[in-house]
Amino acid sequence: MRSRAALLGIVLAGVAALAACGGLATSGTVPVIMCVLPAGTQVALAYPVPGATGVPDSPGQIVVAVSSPLPATWQVVVEVPGQVATGGALLTAILPSAIPTPYATPSFASPAYETSGLTGSLPAASTVQIGLNDESSDCNSYPLIGSFTTH
Repeated sequence: MRSRAALLGIVLAGVAALAACGGLATSGTVPVIMCVLPAGTQVALAYPVPGATGVPDSPGQIVVAVSSPLPATWQVVVEVPGQVATGGALLTAILPSAIPTPYATPSFASPAYETSGLTGSLPAASTVQIGLNDESSDCNSYPLIGSFTTH
């Protein structure tokens, strides 16, 4: 009986330690932690064009216009209603001449462009929301930068 009590004490101490460091949600809900863009950075979806309809189910990439390059830990997040949001590849710089057309020009001056590759297909006739995620942070919610609808 004594060894059971000792074992239970060790297990409870481990659970308490996990809860204290954020490794276990004890309330049944996970706190929302928003990814925060670097101060002063503006972003906009460039490709596919925000609000576009009839976008191919396999666009191959998502292109983001940025007022200054994002750190190398940022990636695109693709959210389709009824599905778990998925991340694309980390963003990398792209020249405007390499962006598929048509693409949107952002409202801010002198944009740089960054791309994230997408593999596979998106569901047909779905509104797809695009967000940005910082892989180096503990964020679990991300800023949405635009949406489009697949054909």
